Amino acid sequence: MLRANDINRINEANLVLRHFVDLSAYLLPFLSHLQTKKSLTEEDLKNKEKIISVFDGYQFETKTSEYLFNSNILELIKTTYAKITNSKNEKNHQRKILRQFLNEHKRLVNSWEYIESN
Repeated sequence: MLRANDINRINEANLVLRHFVDLSAYLLPFLSHLQTKKSLTEEDLKNKEKIISVFDGYQFETKTSEYLFNSNILELIKTTYAKITNSKNEKNHQRKILRQFLNEHKRLVNSWEYIESN
């Protein structure tokens, strides 16, 4: 049986993970844009470095989202990031995996909004 402390920890993990998922939905399309841009300004380069440092520094277990959200969203984030930062991948392949991630993000947001409205 779950105790109040356990429930609080699960709720905190849920909020942190949701924040990271939402942040990823903003940063990954921006990173994809920067990766495919012909010439980068100094500000673009700084932004790109910051985004990469966020994802390189974020250690997470991809199974966590399956447990908390019943979703593979963390695996999609990890795969999307890897495809975007791998310069060997074509634009179309990057777009396809990015679209998969964004579709799952949208599904989760709709689910969260539905839960919060009840």
